[in-house]
Amino acid sequence: MFEGTLQFLLITLALEVTPGPAVLFVLYQSSFGMRYVLSGVAGLLTANIVWITLVGTGLGLVLIGSPNLFNGLRYVGALYLVYLGYKIARYGVGSPQAEVGTKRKSKFKVYRQGMLTSFSNPKALLFFMALFPQFTRVEHFTSDIVFYGALKMLILFVVMTSYGLMGRKFFNRISHSETSKWVFRGLGLAIIVAAYGVAFG
Repeated sequence: MFEGTLQFLLITLALEVTPGPAVLFVLYQSSFGMRYVLSGVAGLLTANIVWITLVGTGLGLVLIGSPNLFNGLRYVGALYLVYLGYKIARYGVGSPQAEVGTKRKSKFKVYRQGMLTSFSNPKALLFFMALFPQFTRVEHFTSDIVFYGALKMLILFVVMTSYGLMGRKFFNRISHSETSKWVFRGLGLAIIVAAYGVAFG
């Protein structure tokens, strides 16, 4: 059990630290402050609960077994990432008023964006369905799913908040400079590239 847990930790850690839409999303939110990072991470965690529940209940097999539904979700998710990438590239300025003019940026909106960012890549379900059975025992399937699922979410929380802290320090240094505009454009473009990977990768 200990050896399996260690292997799961290493695999999951490698997955989470690899830059992707979720990391880029968290880095963007860090320009507004850690409260927004935590709201976004909460959304990512909520989506992960859904993915893990689909694996644990077997409903993931139904989704994967329906190519039209699965591909439809992929393309819708990719379009959402393109939209998010465009907004970041076009409006990304490190202040709470960046996205909504004179209104204060909503933490619930960030939470919702976090969920959608995770849901935008249904291929994550394929990863979960390939990974979890390698570590679960038939006679303890439910408890193992809960254990490894909680472990996965703990790693996600630690990694994403760490990215948020690093991003916050970075944006504090370049705030209101010309450099920040190019950073946001780069983040937005990177998310759009990731959207291509979701749709056609």
